[in-house]
Amino acid sequence: MYHIQEVSEVQLTNKQSDIYSPLITVVIPTYNRAKFIARGINSVLGQTTENWKLLIIDDGSKDHTSAVVTPFLKDPRITYVKLKKNRGVCFALNHALSLVDTKYFSQLDADDWYEPNTLATCLKKIEKSSSKVAIIFGNDKVWKAQRRNKIKYQGTKKKRQINGKYDFITFHSMFYPRFYRTKALKQVGGWSRNVPENGRFAEDRQILLKLAGRYAFKWVNQPLYNRLKHKKNNSRIENRDKYARVTRYLYTRALKRWGNKYKPKFIWVSGRLKVGRLIKK
Repeated sequence: MYHIQEVSEVQLTNKQSDIYSPLITVVIPTYNRAKFIARGINSVLGQTTENWKLLIIDDGSKDHTSAVVTPFLKDPRITYVKLKKNRGVCFALNHALSLVDTKYFSQLDADDWYEPNTLATCLKKIEKSSSKVAIIFGNDKVWKAQRRNKIKYQGTKKKRQINGKYDFITFHSMFYPRFYRTKALKQVGGWSRNVPENGRFAEDRQILLKLAGRYAFKWVNQPLYNRLKHKKNNSRIENRDKYARVTRYLYTRALKRWGNKYKPKFIWVSGRLKVGRLIKK
């Protein structure tokens, strides 16, 4: 029986065996996602490669996340870290980064799940790539939550190859999965909380903009991720102004870091603020 206890900062449950040395750490940052998280964990357990371990970072959940996760801790590859205080996804991911000792770091949102071949495909792609490639991403299947815990397939979002940092600036879709080179994450300093909303929103854009200035991104033209739309998504319409403040800050700062050659022309797309084009100064 596993007992999970909150301490002043964190509690690690079920530490990894020293004998087991995988290449990938899957990180699930979670906050009040007890309803969804089991599907994601099961998708990791069902991977076609066994070259992984799983690190769940609970950002101070108030629901029954601990009770849902505890049965999975029988598997020695799974570690659960419970933060006593909710500080936002950037804090949770930075804490994960401080614990990750594998070559690769793959983020899985707590309400989403992988395809069975996700990790094997991303690993093969990045291992064949230059060390200048910081992230592998693919296409994502979109699902919508229905009544009685049912989900409905809404289609697959096909992405494309990104050709440089300025191409990424005007690329509106998000990358899924985000399969990172751990060394690259550490070299850019991880995620910052010194941004609008204290790092609680747009952590994906933030880290990708940091990486885009120094690294390349590689796309795999396969569906590798399942994304669930539901009423509690952080990206829901009630949060759009918060996302907009963060977006303006992140893109403006990135362009200044990259030489201040362009200014962004912001537009609204489907309720979200995006960069429509770049204007040369």
